[in-house]
Amino acid sequence: MRASSEPPSTCMRVKAPVDTIFTSHQRLPSIQNDDKFYLQYDSSHSLTEQLLKMTILRNIDESSEARLFVRVLVVVLGVAILVPYLYFRAEGKGINRVPLPPTPPGNFITGNLSEVLAAVSKNQQHLLFNEWAQQYGEIVRVRSGPFVQYFINSDKAVKEIFDRNSAFTSQRPRWIASNEQICNGMNLLLLDGDHPRWKHQRKVTHNYLTSVPRADAGLPFLHFESAKFLHRVASEADITAMSGWKLYRSILRYTYSMFASQTFGLDIPEDDDQVIADIHETGLAQILQTLPGANLVDPLPILDKLPLVLKPWERRNRKRFTRDMDFVKEKLNRIRQLRARGVTSDAFLPLIEAENKGSEFGAGIDEAAYLSLMLVIGAADTSAVSTWSFMEAMLMFPTVQTKARRLITQMIGDRIPTYEDIDRIPYVRCLMKETWRWRPPVALGHPHITTRDLIYNEMRIPAGSQIHLNAYAVQHDPTRHPNPDQFFPERFENDLTTTMQSINAKDVRDRDHFAFGAGRRICPGYHVAERSLAVAIMRILWAFEIVPSSDARMPLDPLAFEGGMMPGIADKRMPVCFKLVSEQRREHINVAFEQAVSERRSMEPLVVEETGQGAFERLGFVNYDEH
Repeated sequence: MRASSEPPSTCMRVKAPVDTIFTSHQRLPSIQNDDKFYLQYDSSHSLTEQLLKMTILRNIDESSEARLFVRVLVVVLGVAILVPYLYFRAEGKGINRVPLPPTPPGNFITGNLSEVLAAVSKNQQHLLFNEWAQQYGEIVRVRSGPFVQYFINSDKAVKEIFDRNSAFTSQRPRWIASNEQICNGMNLLLLDGDHPRWKHQRKVTHNYLTSVPRADAGLPFLHFESAKFLHRVASEADITAMSGWKLYRSILRYTYSMFASQTFGLDIPEDDDQVIADIHETGLAQILQTLPGANLVDPLPILDKLPLVLKPWERRNRKRFTRDMDFVKEKLNRIRQLRARGVTSDAFLPLIEAENKGSEFGAGIDEAAYLSLMLVIGAADTSAVSTWSFMEAMLMFPTVQTKARRLITQMIGDRIPTYEDIDRIPYVRCLMKETWRWRPPVALGHPHITTRDLIYNEMRIPAGSQIHLNAYAVQHDPTRHPNPDQFFPERFENDLTTTMQSINAKDVRDRDHFAFGAGRRICPGYHVAERSLAVAIMRILWAFEIVPSSDARMPLDPLAFEGGMMPGIADKRMPVCFKLVSEQRREHINVAFEQAVSERRSMEPLVVEETGQGAFERLGFVNYDEH
């Protein structure tokens, strides 16, 4: 039951060189004109789809690389045929008599590729893998041509494979294009779990950003930015006109600015600041290059041994890294200049620089600056997605919204809520748990690699296999959560555990959700995420009613506007808007924001220059009402 405003069907070709996307040396310096992006802009498609098209069109446009692509494609097709043949031949010889997990029936050569591609085209792969989980059980083996993936679909299997065997399931696939070239081996998300750099970055992230004390130290940033968001919306002449993309863009500014403040000690003051789009595109490009088929060098690593002159993809990728590093070094220099003037900040990078901890990084303080950018990328979008998913739930289940607002108002009254109120309103914690259960931000998990054969429930996962924690399937298992598609916070009414307490539950059946992963690679930022979502829920419900926008088609259909950055997440087409609970609330919001401004220490913006309109549009971020 969900409706959507249909985007216009117009489609236009836009030549968008990279140097028009990144224009400021204080933002992300441009990639030079020898490598250009040509973007087929279609407002009916998601940003992910458009950037993927951009990558494909770029490759086709470069004639020299296209010739190499055709030659190598023949080799890839040969591998696609040979690997399944050798694979099944080896299995038939009984190399290991413990059977592999079940697999859906598919083509001998391509396996389940056609079903997977069909689901991906509709951004519904989470539904396909959930269907297979219910049909084939706790572990499902999916083969797409030469690529084999194992999806872990039950809480017991997750506990055994990711937690108890974490020493053998904490590696990443080798991503040459993304990890080694675009990120130069410095991205915490992409590094192997036994890599010294990964261990050090995790430790520093915990000590300076994500531990309980540091998460609490970030509350002033969170309270200020969320108050600014409420004030921004409440100041609209017609609040209901701020719907869909306009509303999501304001949420993005709030989450990006909050984490830029916590990491760099610099904020993002305006909704249309291009730096949001720049950072978002940077993170998306890294993720896209980890997908099967996104490049040739990952499936054929022998290509990495070619001379650099024959590797245009590597030249382009390393220009990206240089651009990103120049961006963060400029921020580091400004932090040093501010400190020289006696201006300090209780934020991640300023603290590391002030305490001379940069030398402990393998690449020095510059690596700490780069890590700061990666932390913003990892946290800001996830927090925005969680807030957006909560709003989707309130839109779809208005009786839950009414109950939640009543309970919050009873306890809070006319003052603006703060994080400290969460213990007084247990239902808010239930809302948080149910939001992450109902719409996990990363529904299928980031892939891990096994380093030895694993046996679970008389099934074998071979060493070197790619495994996924299928959070969506675990959390939509009707035997674990009855009526899983229903947003029902009351299912957690007897569970007041924090995220950390639930993760450490002795019985995995008592764990609330798996939105943050499991094992050694569990998301280190769950304390910060917990505070972010709690404040968003309390403040939005206290101030506004969440209602369908004027262009919503009733009854609402969830599949009509799913297609966000990750599977199962509503995108900017969601027909949602706010209505003030009362005019008195507007006055309370204005007073609270004025007080927050007066109490806040002044902060420089992340980018020190004005940025005009159009930054989002150049990357495919579109306000459908204007096109």
